[in-house]
Amino acid sequence: MFGLPTATVVIIAGIPAIWVIYTLVFVFLSRGWKAEDVAEDQALASTANGGGGRDGGAASAKGNGGAA
Repeated sequence: MFGLPTATVVIIAGIPAIWVIYTLVFVFLSRGWKAEDVAEDQALASTANGGGGRDGGAASAKGNGGAA
């Protein structure tokens, strides 16, 4: 291509292609992270409210376990 050696063309085209594939795989695998965070927050909140030994984070000025 354009008179360049084959190895150069492979490097110039291959690195961006690998990066695009890596990004697509990351987006695919991370699409459910928000749902996992919500579930974890709900579990922590129910544990804190149920007296399970967790305080739910830093206490607020109102003394309600960190809720604003």
